[in-house]
Amino acid sequence: MKTIAAWAVFATYILRYPFYRMGLLKRLSFIDQWMHIQLVFRQITGMDHKVRLRGLEHVPQKHPAIYAGNHTKLDDPFYLCYAVQEATKYRNHIRFVMRDDFFEGFPWTILPVDVNEVARMGGAHLISLDNVQLSQLKPLIQLLGEPFSFGIFPGRSRSRSGLTLEYRDGIEEPGSVAFFLAQAQRKHSGTPIPAVPVARTCNPVSGVSTVNVGPPHFLPAAARREEQRAFDDALVVAIGELVEINMPHVVSGLLYLYCLHGYTAAISHEALLHAAETALTRCAHRFVDPAAQTHGKEELARTLKYLAQLGAVQRQNGVVRPDVRLILSAPPLDTRYRRTNPVKHLANQILHFADVVAILEENAQRLGR
Repeated sequence: MKTIAAWAVFATYILRYPFYRMGLLKRLSFIDQWMHIQLVFRQITGMDHKVRLRGLEHVPQKHPAIYAGNHTKLDDPFYLCYAVQEATKYRNHIRFVMRDDFFEGFPWTILPVDVNEVARMGGAHLISLDNVQLSQLKPLIQLLGEPFSFGIFPGRSRSRSGLTLEYRDGIEEPGSVAFFLAQAQRKHSGTPIPAVPVARTCNPVSGVSTVNVGPPHFLPAAARREEQRAFDDALVVAIGELVEINMPHVVSGLLYLYCLHGYTAAISHEALLHAAETALTRCAHRFVDPAAQTHGKEELARTLKYLAQLGAVQRQNGVVRPDVRLILSAPPLDTRYRRTNPVKHLANQILHFADVVAILEENAQRLGR
């Protein structure tokens, strides 16, 4: 019955949208129908078989809260919303902060729907990347007082290189979650509002995404700007700590360091598997993909197949020969980065783990001897 109801609601919006575009109906809103919209999205994408949830005990059971996450793919809001809904038994659904230029240009302009407008119908609040106006921020502060919750990506835009926070033109520091907390707490009698760090880790080999929720962070009352900036920086660190390490990460890290040290010889599958499994065992104090620990050989084979398809390695007769030039290349920081240098893109996702990099460095050196 839930499925039938969800698809009926979805079909209603599809049928009513053309009449709205013709000016015959008011602008639609499906904020209160997120449970149904989410269910349809899950069925269309097969999401239930592609997501693993961790740390749901950290999700506040009541509003308000700000959920701060890394931004890896266009559908990240659906995954974040899914985690919150599952943790609260679908009592809570959240809204989102979104760049106002996200869906401009080709191919969005040729679609029969205005995607920015559809996002607003679903509760998205649009703000400018380079020229944020106070008028764009006030509704979000008010939202926390209703009370309600919203999700935000402090990196301000999707990461192209794989890094949790990608510094590039126009992005010199994280988006300020602390600003919203401070303003809302002052306006609403100093009510403590949590900022909840969330990380989505996408495994390109298995197609599974892990959504990991961390413990809430609270901004001290009457925090000054310096304290707010430190809070925002610490929140980004907390998001990075929630990244789940998988076999593609480890193999890519090993290959990158191997090439970086000038090694060019082919590597046997057995040697690479041993190095990867050794590294994963020593990384057990962090969040690790269960499949990498229990099905290492199969995960390695799938990872190498993926990297070979993108030209990063060659496989033949039980050995792997890395394409040193490709692996050490520095692609332009655009949307093609992921496919241009998949090894670096994957290695960048765990680059902030100094202890993990040290473990991989040690094992990569062994591979080269």
